Amino acid sequence: MIPPKRAYRYEVVVELGGRPNIDGVFDDEKLAMERAKYLLTLAKYQIIRVVKVNKDGKEETLFEKAIAGGGKVTTISHIEEAAFCKDVLEVFSFPSRMTLLRLFRAYCDEQTVIPAEQLHRYFPLRYFEREATLFNPGISRLATLQAPVAGIKVFDRQDQILRMFKELKDLAQNADALKPFDGTLLQLGVAGLLSQARNDRPAEELDRIVTHAFASALEDARDWGEKLSGILRFHVEGDPETVAIIDQLLCETVDGREPAKALIGYAPDLATALQALLATLRGDLDDRLPHTEPLLDLSNAVATGGFTHVREALLRRVRGGIEGKNPLTRLGAAADAKAFQTIVDQLAAFDGFMGGPEMAAALMKRAKIAWGAEHRDMPFDEAVMRLSNRLGSAAARIGFLLDLAASEFGRRRMTYLVEQVANMFARVRSARELAPAGASLDEVRAGLGHRLRNAGIPRLLADGLVAKVAAIPDEERVIVPLIQEEVTVDLSTPKVVEPKLVVNFKGRRHVLPDEGTELFVGRSRDCHVMIEVPSASRRHARFAVEGVNFVVSDLSRNGTRLIPEEGEARVLMNGETAVLSGKGEIVIGSKDAGEKPATIHWEVRR
Repeated sequence: MIPPKRAYRYEVVVELGGRPNIDGVFDDEKLAMERAKYLLTLAKYQIIRVVKVNKDGKEETLFEKAIAGGGKVTTISHIEEAAFCKDVLEVFSFPSRMTLLRLFRAYCDEQTVIPAEQLHRYFPLRYFEREATLFNPGISRLATLQAPVAGIKVFDRQDQILRMFKELKDLAQNADALKPFDGTLLQLGVAGLLSQARNDRPAEELDRIVTHAFASALEDARDWGEKLSGILRFHVEGDPETVAIIDQLLCETVDGREPAKALIGYAPDLATALQALLATLRGDLDDRLPHTEPLLDLSNAVATGGFTHVREALLRRVRGGIEGKNPLTRLGAAADAKAFQTIVDQLAAFDGFMGGPEMAAALMKRAKIAWGAEHRDMPFDEAVMRLSNRLGSAAARIGFLLDLAASEFGRRRMTYLVEQVANMFARVRSARELAPAGASLDEVRAGLGHRLRNAGIPRLLADGLVAKVAAIPDEERVIVPLIQEEVTVDLSTPKVVEPKLVVNFKGRRHVLPDEGTELFVGRSRDCHVMIEVPSASRRHARFAVEGVNFVVSDLSRNGTRLIPEEGEARVLMNGETAVLSGKGEIVIGSKDAGEKPATIHWEVRR
């Protein structure tokens, strides 16, 4: 009788500084050798070998090559919080995966993997356990952060984590039972996978099953772009459960400096890279720019909505670039100041700047440098006022000040910020100033109330401001300054007539501020004014309310012609802004390029 053929796996092992790691595990020797030869061309590792392993764990080295170079030491990242897991199955949850990603960011970048993949791979887990600069320091950091949550000693939590890691390896070594789910994902998508998992397995295994299926689907994805595309192919617009899972996996993939750089592709400077990320999280990345196809696919997916975690991850990348020391451009201080202003405007939201307190602090640090004089940073109060003036509503300016007050950077100037918040509230004339189009007054009251109580503002003042916000009944009543007694005044006779900006295109009329504080023009379907001009950008131009003025800004590559009825015509280029008065038009596109330009009429009515 012929004995059954023995099963082998072929590990591609790489070494840096004497520390081995498994790059990949293959069932076919030829594929493993091809991978090893490709890694040799990168000249990244000191040693590359192919190891044949039988089902009993016996190893035989088939190929080994030592090369010059490499030697980079991989260590853990410092983190201040960690998701707590009570058992091994909770390790597969999204909060736990993000904790592991941030703790072992350098390792994930080096291996081009995400925790959703690596948690299911026995051999990489085994080799990871031998990494002196990663495993033991990582366990120690997790235990230090998590022990107080459990009310136990750090050493006891270390023992618990080590037991969970052993159970994790056991699960990875016996993961063949999950292979049917892998096929279901490929055939029926995320919805089919969830249905089968809920029918066949306990609820607590769901995260393990989902991540295992995606780890299998991403087995051949060797770079960040392939990984992103491999996840996005399962995206189904309009299916909340599918979108939620895709959002989590995409967040794992993009939440890092190295993945972001790889996905952006060519970028001549830091400002261009940051603007690409901002366009991606808005869902309007310009497809005519030299970005990678996976990033364009991500932008198109984000435009459909529901990608909360991806947006947060992209904002973290943007914040990291803003608060760094690198210049935004290569053209000097004036270009840096202009590029920073563009980034500031792109981060503006109805309740402040996107990204919360940490972003507010990052913007302040960069503003002091970018907008300062030669060899002198801009003073704190000037930077605050300049950033505030880039925001188009009272709610946004108050939100920014409260975010800044809640940050470590802002707390140093708390007295000044408290004074500015009080002054801002004193100048609010109606409820409409605090509630943008599409947001209810209840939402604004709740949001401002939460921020006031959490910004470190003195309680007596915070309570007074919260009461003032809660007391606004409708648009026909005003708020008087805080130093006066609480009084409301009826404005029904006569009403104050506010200036309005009327924008017309092909018979469709938009009015600011009645419809909000900004209006976008471009090819994207989410623009308020959609135009069909080939040379137009997806978001080409922006009309906005800034303080007491109406302005138009160019956001494009090719510029926007501004033709006022009185005054000189000019061409606005990317980041340039002009104050509007009277009436006129903007023109996008060129007859010389064989296009039919789009003409958008505007008028300021006072």
